[in-house]
Parts: sequence; structure tokens; C-alpha cells
Amino acid sequence: APETKRLGLDLAALNAIFSSAVFVSGERPEGGCGEAAYWLPLLALYTGARLNELGQLRRTDIVRETYIDASNGDVDATAWVIRITANAAEGLKIKNAGSARRVPIHEELISRGFLDYVARANGQGRIFPLLTPDVYGHLTTSWSKWYARYLRGPIGIADKRIVFHSYRHAFRQYALQVRVPDVDVMALMGHTGPEVKAAYNAVEPPLRRLGDAIQKYRVPGFTLPPAPPKLSVTE
Repeated sequence: APETKRLGLDLAALNAIFSSAVFVSGERPEGGCGEAAYWLPLLALYTGARLNELGQLRRTDIVRETYIDASNGDVDATAWVIRITANAAEGLKIKNAGSARRVPIHEELISRGFLDYVARANGQGRIFPLLTPDVYGHLTTSWSKWYARYLRGPIGIADKRIVFHSYRHAFRQYALQVRVPDVDVMALMGHTGPEVKAAYNAVEPPLRRLGDAIQKYRVPGFTLPPAPPKLSVTE
């Protein structure tokens, strides 16, 4: 039914979310699983990835890749990327085979210390170790329910059509607003239609093109509040 359709996130919703205590004063509510409460919304807004794809990320999925920058004399260039992948042995799940992809890491995430957080994550395991799987092996089921309660309660967003998945809708909406090509948006989000394959004529989209798309991406009219003075990275 139309009334149950998930909504994206307008500027009023984004301002309400990112001015909450999690983002401005470093509060870590019970149920938010430590730093997951802070990083998962930010990652979703700046990658367009699904919640479970982000929740299961391991330290080894955050890598620096080298590519040829044809616009700069064919020199080697590098970019930090998030690799979204399936691995049955490690319980990593993705929606379908086309969802496996790499997403360059937006400068907003880097400037707020995401790479530092990952580097200090314990061992080589998941970067959000407090997330625990449900009986089906999904890491983010309980967290998703907590987040819905947090949206309705402390943040004050009453519309139940606004859920965590709304970040994914918002990413597509704002990327198209700032004229990121639709085919690049689809590739970043893990959609693999015939137009994506035709556009790239390759198994995997070129990193430089995806990097250009991420660099171009922004939310018009929205500015994140300054990061809290010190973020805890201990889990």
C-alpha cells in the first residue's frame, strides 16, 4: 500500500538525526551497539549501502586500491574503498551476486575519522563487534529495531515510513540531484541491470569513475555538525 512505502530523508529529517546526542555529544545508547550507532547512519548516507552490508564489514574489507588515472597522464592513483562481498564461511551475506561491489569512501567519512576507527578496530574481525546475529545469521536485525525506536523517540521522527533503509533512498535521490550519472548510482548501490553492464563494458566498473561519482555526491543544503571532540573506539 502506498501509505506503507518507505520514504527517503528530507533535510528536516537529516538535521534531526545528525543533531542528536549520538552525533554531537558522543552519546552511545544501550541497544546502539557502541560505535555502530554513530557510524552506520553516516556510512549509509554516504555509500547508499544496505544495513546488513555495512554491519558485517570486516577490517579487511576497508582497503586502499590503486588504479590508472587516465586524466592525469596515466599515472597510478589510489583510493580507499569499502568492499562489499559474500563469504559463507564467515557469515557474510549479500542480497544477490550483483550486490558484490566496491564503494569509494567519501571524504566526509574520511575527515570524520572513519579510517582511523577501522585501523584501531580489534584484530582482523568485524569493525562493529557488538552486533550479534539473530537465528538466521543476520547481524543487524536487533540493531535495526533499536534504530527504529531511536528515530521515534529521542530524534522525534514520527512517520513510520522513515526507517534505516530510508538512507538508501536518500543516497539515490541526492546523487541524482547533484547529477551523478544514474548508471554510476546504480553501480555504487549494487544494482546490475543491462544498462550498467553496457555502460562499463566490463565485469567491474572502473574505480576512477566510481571515485568521481562519490566525490561529486553531496546532500544539497545539508551540513554535518562537527564531530564530537573525541570518539570512543573501544568496543
